[in-house]
Amino acid sequence: MRADFDTTKRIASVVWTKVDSMDKMKRTQVFTYWPHFDSSTAHGDYNGRARLDGRGQGSLVIDDVAEEDEGTYIITVSAEGLPSEEAFVDLIVLVPPSVSVGPSDPYVTSWGRGVTLTCAVRNAKPNVTNIYWQRNGALIDSRMFDTKYSGGNLQRPDLVIRHVTRGDKGVYKCIADHIVRTSSDSLSLDVLYPATIVSISDSQTVNTDDRVKFQCVAEGNPPPNITWTVNGMRVRSTTNSMTRDVRTGTVVLDRVRANATGTYVCTVSNNVGESDVKSLQLNVKAFWRGDASSRVAIWVGAIAGGLWFVICLGLVVYFIQRRRNKEDKKRFSFYYNMGRREQGRLEERFGEETLEVTRHPHLKLPCKPISPTTPGGIETIRRTTNKGSTRRYARVLHPYHPQEGNELYLEADDVIEVLEGEDGGWCLGYLSGRIGLFPSNYVKFLSASEGPQISAAKLSDGAWADGCKESPKRSV
Repeated sequence: MRADFDTTKRIASVVWTKVDSMDKMKRTQVFTYWPHFDSSTAHGDYNGRARLDGRGQGSLVIDDVAEEDEGTYIITVSAEGLPSEEAFVDLIVLVPPSVSVGPSDPYVTSWGRGVTLTCAVRNAKPNVTNIYWQRNGALIDSRMFDTKYSGGNLQRPDLVIRHVTRGDKGVYKCIADHIVRTSSDSLSLDVLYPATIVSISDSQTVNTDDRVKFQCVAEGNPPPNITWTVNGMRVRSTTNSMTRDVRTGTVVLDRVRANATGTYVCTVSNNVGESDVKSLQLNVKAFWRGDASSRVAIWVGAIAGGLWFVICLGLVVYFIQRRRNKEDKKRFSFYYNMGRREQGRLEERFGEETLEVTRHPHLKLPCKPISPTTPGGIETIRRTTNKGSTRRYARVLHPYHPQEGNELYLEADDVIEVLEGEDGGWCLGYLSGRIGLFPSNYVKFLSASEGPQISAAKLSDGAWADGCKESPKRSV
């Protein structure tokens, strides 16, 4: 409290007093200072708390101000030869509120009920400016959740929570804003809820002597009690806690027997609401386990059976392919025989100038070299041998030695005129004056444009008509 004075006289004393709040005529000594003796003293409850401040000649400092220190203070200055002078100072003490919440901490309630959390704000000077609640540090706005919360404000400090669930569990704090500082108090709300099974193992089918493990996970507050039964009889199990509210019940069966087959039931309860029950089925199959030699015999038998199946499959494919080849040969036998008859008739007409060539160009040409330079030579052969149809050719890729008399002898790079047949089986062709059968997988079929060019190239090398020049000997 600031106080200054001015005088030319020597100061005799500076005295601070407080007016009694009950009797205005009564004063209580607070502090006295004697400059002449450079001595001072604090009186009564102000001892150790009151002192003069050097920033003013008579300013009074009171440490650890309490609400009781509020009131009117008087400074009295006495100087030698002068009457005493007084001045008044009013001290107003601002008091932050005290906040308390209830009904208790922690507050325990059951799932589905409604609760009221009280908030009492006292001794605030001046009054608080705002009151609100928080849950786990988050603001609760009852205006936004009017169906869940109500109150919790300056007009209605108590917070009402309807239909409590386990999600409402947490720390609730009531906060009061004040000009001096914010005050608050909190409590923990614990919600009891029935035990429920979160998950259970699937049903299993196992063999005898296998190891089986079942697990049942449940949650609840208080923590649930987990029991296992099979066909109405209790089964030994172990229970472990995962969190405060979650537990697991485990059943382990080592070297399971056939009589372990049955329905295994997991039951959880915590005396809050009804128990929760779920079940699974265990089927145990008898499985014969022989000695090592027996297992080896089983494996050997299985491998032998697999090899026999592969061999049988290969034989079936072989006979199907062989039958197909025979059908192809039979199909073209007519053309082969017709070619041989035609060759006999051509030999009788060998001296004639006009050569009548049928569609199958296997006849012997006149004893005269034919080449592309001979006027009309190649073109005459092409016109007389094909009669309007398109010739087809194939180049030999691999040598082939005939197995029967109606087959052609093939050498690499020979060019065959294909009379009948397609890629994938036996074909009928003309080569070196003979008509015969040949396997299509030994040749490469040529396009319509490649065949005539290759044929013309061979004739240009000086090829002679069949029968005029001895052809290379081929074993048939």
